[in-house]
Amino acid sequence: MDDVTAYTPTSARRLRNTAVQGMLWVGADQIGRRVVDQVFTIFLARLLLPKDFGILALAAVFTTLLRIIGDTGMGSAIVQRREVDQEYLYTAFWASVGAGITLTAVAAALGGLVGRWLHEPVVGLVLIGLSMRFLITSGAQAQMAMITRRLDYRTLSLRSMTATVVGGVVGVGMAYAGKGVWSLVGQDLAMVTCGTILLYRATGWRPKLRFSWSKFLDLWSFGGRLQLSSFFNYLVRHMDNLLVGRYMGSTALGYYTFGYAVFLAPINDVGLLNQVLFSALSRLQDDIVRLKRGFLRALNYVTMIVLPMMVGLALVAPLLVSVVFGPKWLPSVPVIRLLALAGFLQVMMALGPIGLQSAGRPDVRLRFSFLSVLLYLPAFGIGLRWGIVGVAAAYLVVTILLVPMLYRYVARVIGLTIRETWGSVRASITACIVMTGVALPAMRGLDVLVRLPAVVALALLVAIGVVVYTTVMLIIQPQTIWGFIRVVREAVPALHSPRLREAREA
Repeated sequence: MDDVTAYTPTSARRLRNTAVQGMLWVGADQIGRRVVDQVFTIFLARLLLPKDFGILALAAVFTTLLRIIGDTGMGSAIVQRREVDQEYLYTAFWASVGAGITLTAVAAALGGLVGRWLHEPVVGLVLIGLSMRFLITSGAQAQMAMITRRLDYRTLSLRSMTATVVGGVVGVGMAYAGKGVWSLVGQDLAMVTCGTILLYRATGWRPKLRFSWSKFLDLWSFGGRLQLSSFFNYLVRHMDNLLVGRYMGSTALGYYTFGYAVFLAPINDVGLLNQVLFSALSRLQDDIVRLKRGFLRALNYVTMIVLPMMVGLALVAPLLVSVVFGPKWLPSVPVIRLLALAGFLQVMMALGPIGLQSAGRPDVRLRFSFLSVLLYLPAFGIGLRWGIVGVAAAYLVVTILLVPMLYRYVARVIGLTIRETWGSVRASITACIVMTGVALPAMRGLDVLVRLPAVVALALLVAIGVVVYTTVMLIIQPQTIWGFIRVVREAVPALHSPRLREAREA
């Protein structure tokens, strides 16, 4: 594992190409996994009840909390360090193993108490079942950090795709057998088991029984603050679920979490792309000019891809839910629409902390995470008075307030200006406004004049949105599209094409 134990700086072009190759693999993985995962989700949504999803969401509130408490941040610290020797890896491994064993025992002990407090005994049993993932994944942080540090996202992509397929097959099979919420538990455990086995096989690395307190404290000095930031982010992401489930019941929570999951899908994709960005940008932490340039380019490209997805989701949500998941999920549509409006802002909020973390400033990220908790949690409590729609509206309002606050922090650390940030997102916002202006009349026309079948209308609206958005982008900022194609071509030699070069130069 010589390529992991020491890092040798490469040229700017080689680092960029390696990062882009990583993004391409992650992107291909996400497209493939999203398709596969959505197929399984459609089956599960039609076979199971909203209450089943609500029960799993309630149990996940507690398993996620335990996971964050047990996550020492060792993996991120290994990725961020300039040099890492085997002693660091052994220490990170055994720290994670100890945390995994402890978390499994704690979850097993808390299961009954949680079920009684929520007046849902089955939630406690599901919590105990899900706690097995801590044992299964314990120690995997070191292996994951090795691969991430090398920017070897081909390995991670193939692993995650295989694990998704295995988990989906197990989940759908159990649902057909009438196992209810346990189908979702089986899907999760099968997926993490397969993923962990493949991760160990991919690295070929085996730990020795060695642990260094000095190395642990060194890693903890970086990872500990990230862990606390993750805890604050957990409060933001899961306290709305806990409030809805506790005071409105598991069925209402099922509708809410379903809408949240539909909205969050593209944001999760950005989160995985952030693994690539963090590893690549961390290599530039001593060159603030290149770090800033790389951050703005990432913001430009990610916004170009994700923003139209979120706007389109808000526009076609009723048709999408009815056609794909079934009419029983239509109460989730207002939640999807409100959260989709926050989607673009969430993309910016997902990228901002990566800039701070890559610059070696987890302390600034921690301050912002604490500020987020202070604003989101009271808002969720207020929004609860108007049900799941009120909670979603509270999420949107607070997100609007937080984005400019976050980018003030980013500006101070890496030297961004408001003009530079706006320049990275202006074209995508403009194209989405035009797309919306065309799509809304088209939706009314298809509904009133043509009366097409719902599935045909959905496909037609998606096609109209893609054509309009792409055309506007090519008119007002073609350099963004051709710039993205150029970096892809340089990263993947097989994509060199005379026709593509002629089009770009034109």
